[in-house]
Amino acid sequence: MPQWHDPVVEEVRRVREQQAAELDYDLTALFERARRRQKRSKRKTVSFAGAASSNKCPECQAALTGVVA
Repeated sequence: MPQWHDPVVEEVRRVREQQAAELDYDLTALFERARRRQKRSKRKTVSFAGAASSNKCPECQAALTGVVA
């Protein structure tokens, strides 16, 4: 089966590898860099922090936490 190549995907992977190498593959440093960039950006961001805990559906809470009410 011939391998499929997408130039956009290849570019994203190349840049990801380059940035990871620049920071010695340190995930904490990569996330800190991303957060700094996000703060400098003028784009609106969305946070899902706490979204799961705010769901009042007992079945949903059980599925998320493994605890049946």
